[in-house]
Amino acid sequence: SDCEFAKLLTDGPYVMAAGYGGRAYDRGSSSSRSGSRSDDEEQPIVTVVRAELVRGHRPVVVSEVPVYVALKDRDGRFFEDKGSCSNVRYRWLRGPVVKPCFFHPHKMSQIRDVAKTFQCYCSKECFLRGWHNLPQHMWGCKSDDGAVEEPIAEWTEVANTRQYCPTKEDIDRPLRLDILPLLKDGRDAVTGGMTITTGTVIPTPKEARTRRMISNGGTFNAEWLSKQFKVMNWNVLADLYATESVYRYCEKWALSWTWRKHLILKELKSMAADIITLQEVQKDAFDDWFRPQLAEAGYEGVFQQKKREPIFHRGKYTAEGCATFYKTTRFKRVDKQVIDYDRMSQTELRNSHVADMQDADKSIQRLSKGNVALVVILEDLAIKTTHSSQATGPNGGHVLVIVNTHILCDPSAADVKLWQSHMLIQHMKQMNIDHMPMLIAGDFNSTPESAVYEYLRRGSIRADHEDLRHDPCGLLGKLNLQHRLCLATAYETCNGREAQYTNYTEDFKGTLDYIWFSPDALAVLAISQVDDESQLTQETALPSSTRPSDHVSLVATFMFHDAPVD
Repeated sequence: SDCEFAKLLTDGPYVMAAGYGGRAYDRGSSSSRSGSRSDDEEQPIVTVVRAELVRGHRPVVVSEVPVYVALKDRDGRFFEDKGSCSNVRYRWLRGPVVKPCFFHPHKMSQIRDVAKTFQCYCSKECFLRGWHNLPQHMWGCKSDDGAVEEPIAEWTEVANTRQYCPTKEDIDRPLRLDILPLLKDGRDAVTGGMTITTGTVIPTPKEARTRRMISNGGTFNAEWLSKQFKVMNWNVLADLYATESVYRYCEKWALSWTWRKHLILKELKSMAADIITLQEVQKDAFDDWFRPQLAEAGYEGVFQQKKREPIFHRGKYTAEGCATFYKTTRFKRVDKQVIDYDRMSQTELRNSHVADMQDADKSIQRLSKGNVALVVILEDLAIKTTHSSQATGPNGGHVLVIVNTHILCDPSAADVKLWQSHMLIQHMKQMNIDHMPMLIAGDFNSTPESAVYEYLRRGSIRADHEDLRHDPCGLLGKLNLQHRLCLATAYETCNGREAQYTNYTEDFKGTLDYIWFSPDALAVLAISQVDDESQLTQETALPSSTRPSDHVSLVATFMFHDAPVD
């Protein structure tokens, strides 16, 4: 109880760890130094007006600690220092070890029990849980002299540069950055500086966990292994949307792009897919991280951002969209196309001859969401076609159409989702893709019970489907919601049902992502097993310290049919 905890407070069976976590402290702005020097000589040339971590709540080994520093000169001008100002110096120090919470190893401890369990905890609740329930064989060791260590004691200088990349020696230790303005004669000024103290340093993410592949009946033979190709689809959660207000349960450092980008890359590389389709990839992340990092692993990439106004984010304008990567040793790009749902919708509305201009404007406004699909046509460099009716590339290899899309997220806009899906199918029909193998992968923001799923799977929708009831602009009545494209999903084909969860947050848990394929031209051989709920709830929901997105990646292995299936 709280009363019991208050008693524990009084009796003192624990110590509070230092409150590390990215705060800046003014270094003695009211201090003065006695002596014969003039006041002007004792005043710094610049003063620090702002210093903070840039969403880098927990430093990561080998990743530069992102710091923002703003200075002011004697004329009152403000400017950001990126390391070029000669009138200020920087000093990084490493602090004492602060052990993680016994129950939550991904969290930094705030309390250390020095009377009974001799373990560290991240909260009052964990402390009481350990005090009352932790078995004695799991207790820690009491220090030899019984002294209580002071958690803000020894600090060791590790660098004197503005930039610092933590090393393995820094793990479980906080870092401190002293920003020290200089006087005219080069001495450190007593006033005008600031100090930032970070959370404890965490190691770079471990190698991605292995995921079991589930075969589609039978066993793999040598011929299959030589012909197969692997496809991976994943909504990686753009940094734009990874906010603490949305993902309250996720540790701040685990939500930061500094941490998540390493985990994402490790999972991408561990799957070793031949084709990767990603959603919610920011343009800057594509240019600075995904493209160069995956190029080292043998991939080429194509990016298409959504048709939306760029958003000002972390000091620059950026936008997110779809990115498709492919192994250059296996595939060569033949063509690229973009499906602009907004533009196609406007054309469709004009062709439907909407009489009332006000209604037309209202419909266009409802449909204009900026979503897109990225179409990349690849030629297989390893497997040649064997039948005249098969789509053949310039070098005699199989041609494969890869569609990467992200359908609107809004739960109240089932009509718009269905409209976008219809535009996608219409575009594919116009491509003259008879006997051309096709993969449509992405985040469809639609469950297996939705009208979108039924339309793609069956080529039509039941007239009494619940999603058809909400049509505020009468949009669906303007469409002929039927098609003859034969599509199936990799997971339902291979496992008899879709993955139980592809999106797992505190507010929503369900399946939204799919890898659709042409069963008349492709055979699905295997799929990767998706984490079960007990794994997804280890840190409440996704994202977490071990799973960097709120979505789960899907992986499937395919093979071309030797000849078209009748």
